[in-house]
Amino acid sequence: MAMWQLRKHTVFSIPGIGLILLTIAYGIAFFAYIGVASNRDRIVRGNDFADMWISLLGLALGIQALFVISAYRSPNRYLFWAVLWMAYGAVMGVFAICVCAGYATVGDGSAATWGVFWLASSVAIVVYAAKARRGYMVDRIMGIPEYHPRLADSRGAELAYGILDKVFPWITWVFGLFFGILVVIQALCLANDHRLYKVPGQLVPVQTHNGDYWYKMHVWCYGYGEKEQKEATKPVFILLADFGMPSTSMMGLAQGIADNGYPACIIDRPGYGWSEPGYWDQDPVDVVKSINQALTKYPINNPIIFVGWGEGGVWTQMYMQAADYSRVIGVVLLDTYPNQEILQTFALNRTTTLQNLRQLRSASVTDDSSSSGSDKIPAVHFDKELEKKASKMFSDWRAVSPIALHRARNNAWPGFQPQESLNMHRSLFRNNQYYQAKYFEYGGTGAKLYQTLLNYVVSNTDAVLVYHHWPLRWPSFRQESGSAFGSSQASLRRRDDSAPTAPASNSQLPVIILASGKQFNSDCGVQGIGVAEECTMWQAFAWFYYRQQVEYQQTLSQNAAFLMCTGAVGEDNRPCDTDFVWRRPKWLASAIVGKIIGQTASSTSASSSVSSESSTSSGSGSETSASASPTDVAGSEANPEPSSGSQDITRASSSPEPTVPSSSESPLPSAAQDDAAAFA
Repeated sequence: MAMWQLRKHTVFSIPGIGLILLTIAYGIAFFAYIGVASNRDRIVRGNDFADMWISLLGLALGIQALFVISAYRSPNRYLFWAVLWMAYGAVMGVFAICVCAGYATVGDGSAATWGVFWLASSVAIVVYAAKARRGYMVDRIMGIPEYHPRLADSRGAELAYGILDKVFPWITWVFGLFFGILVVIQALCLANDHRLYKVPGQLVPVQTHNGDYWYKMHVWCYGYGEKEQKEATKPVFILLADFGMPSTSMMGLAQGIADNGYPACIIDRPGYGWSEPGYWDQDPVDVVKSINQALTKYPINNPIIFVGWGEGGVWTQMYMQAADYSRVIGVVLLDTYPNQEILQTFALNRTTTLQNLRQLRSASVTDDSSSSGSDKIPAVHFDKELEKKASKMFSDWRAVSPIALHRARNNAWPGFQPQESLNMHRSLFRNNQYYQAKYFEYGGTGAKLYQTLLNYVVSNTDAVLVYHHWPLRWPSFRQESGSAFGSSQASLRRRDDSAPTAPASNSQLPVIILASGKQFNSDCGVQGIGVAEECTMWQAFAWFYYRQQVEYQQTLSQNAAFLMCTGAVGEDNRPCDTDFVWRRPKWLASAIVGKIIGQTASSTSASSSVSSESSTSSGSGSETSASASPTDVAGSEANPEPSSGSQDITRASSSPEPTVPSSSESPLPSAAQDDAAAFA
């Protein structure tokens, strides 16, 4: 009993041993979550770095509690600033409650559990600091010096104890309060966003890796109710967003399509929006098969028209090769490129890029269009420094997302439509999953999707692209597209030219290729570029951007149209730019429905008059068609009052070598002709 009494109120007491075990558990959890966060080949439910940060703070708090207990009643140490220790413990206890409540609200039980155990260390700090203060007050009454290292056997030991007792508290207080506040801010903001913005669509469970794993994908539909599900005749537009964009970025477009009489659904790819992160490493084939499952289980049994924006268009192409392409009766590609990083590095005449592209083509081009899987594709890097920089950036922001350092990013969305949903849109860039989703999808190189798509390229398409001296490859759409529903419902004019070899595609699938004309404009003054080197670089990009869209038109389908979004419309009253998807969604919805469905003759006649007027204007912010005598087609105007003298959509030339327009804002300057000749 005497021995136990000596150990009472020390680290070897029952409370002290409990805190030692808790601190060890936090330490093990901290290092374990670091390892788990980098562990691949698994289903990921959340951002493991959230648990890592909470465990790290729990470890620090446990060490602080043991420090306070060890100083209490120590014969050669003194607990300085006992009142501050009590206040610190109380604050960290409040933090524990906030973290637990915040993560419990969003359904993250692991983070909430680790957070609630902060309370044990916080209470211990408050209790033992209070006891120490009371004991020192008694010592004062009895005339005992407040600090006397009675058992210190040397002045060095006395100095060491003094430094420890005076320096350690301030270092750990600053660390705990700074990172604790950040963790609390993120937890409470997540809870508030969860309260304000409920899941707008439906979370659909999907299986991956032959059914061994499952997770939930978010499908958000407009205008698709029980009536449309039962009839299953009207086509449904399926929207896939660009890289790094959640479903809210296309919600205005989906609503606009629904307002035009056709259902529209947006799908969040793994980790974006409200979808779970899914399986890591991400295999593009498994992702598109999961998208197909989500459509089937929702259920959406209607004919499908895909609308892919940016990299969403490449995912659409991947779906057409590896999933149920027989349901697809039309495709719309918005500012889509096979891989923009590769295209840019090749435009700058990087010889290593050319060598890597040749290696990819020799390994991937095959006559067997049923080939699948990415195991046949070599690991090819196109710009290692660029890839490393991008991958590290996504990885770093993924790691610090749980401490709210990213909340000030991605706030600038001028002209976002619908404006009333802007805060909800911003919230999806501030959660713990956003940068993790980008990191997972980027895949370390950013080219995995493109490399996987190369595995489906057939010789006909390859031959046409070789004839056109174009470096990148992609598969044409399958001939059997839309076979599940018979003939297509769209009425697009087929291209007039003929391929130089066998047809690049036997597909008759209606395809609209719509791009913002500003990115084809090599006038550096219009682009706001004043540095000569940057101007030369941009002119190279503009030429290759334009040529890429023309090559898409030539190879994806024999029923493809290439259109450019150019002038201003009443919805945003500014020239069409790369942000047209979320700045002018109503106009874009009317244009897409009008082009891909071709349902009214009146809109066509009205469009002709608008195009005729705008093609005669000069210097008014509109761009002319890239054809010498173009057939101009204007989109159905959601806002019937476009800006005066502006042109909204023009049909671009179907020739692989475009004629240079004379407009001062022409997509291709005269120098681009020399570039094209040199490239050919």
